Amino acid sequence: MEKRQLKIEVLGTSFVIQSDESADHLARLSSYVKTRIEEVKNRYSFADPLTVVVLAALNIADDMFKTRDGREPVAAQAEEIASAAERLISRIDDELLEYTPYEDESHTT
Repeated sequence: MEKRQLKIEVLGTSFVIQSDESADHLARLSSYVKTRIEEVKNRYSFADPLTVVVLAALNIADDMFKTRDGREPVAAQAEEIASAAERLISRIDDELLEYTPYEDESHTT
């Protein structure tokens, strides 16, 4: 099978990854790792790059272990919560668009 290469940049350092996996798979992995690193970096902006990467690796390992144990990873829970919040906001927006104040005659002066 043909080896594929993907160049990624994380915290100012470039890496070349070689794999038998598809380019799409490698890009998704890269994106996931970069996202998790950015989450840690934003939370602990004072931390040095090595600490950020180790904390991100621990978060990724935690997700993997929880998935293996049949529990939902925190990242998946956050996505589910964000999705539910977006649906609720949309419903509220729809209701507000349909709302007419003082539609009931008893409220008129």
